[in-house]
Amino acid sequence: MKYLIASILFILTFSMASAQKQELVVKSTIVCQMCKETIEDGLAYTDGIKSARVDVDANEITIKYKANQISETEVKKAITDLGYAAGDMPANKEAYDKLDGCCKSGGGCD
Repeated sequence: MKYLIASILFILTFSMASAQKQELVVKSTIVCQMCKETIEDGLAYTDGIKSARVDVDANEITIKYKANQISETEVKKAITDLGYAAGDMPANKEAYDKLDGCCKSGGGCD
């Protein structure tokens, strides 16, 4: 009986640890406040992503996600699909072309 209880506790502990949120910080091509809103709003509806916080000055996105639902590569792909680079992954060209002029490289909003 002791072994059964110990086994169940071990399995529960392992399961909870693997379901914990992971955090990823990604450099990106963020130019302005509109970029920040586009990225944060766009990632808010991606399954497995719990939160996204954009630091415009540092050109970084901090993403908290559930590793058992979405991979790091899929998180980056979600960013590129919004029209922004994600680390070494370039922006999706079609999505980039749809961005407002100020959100493109060299744009800059007031």
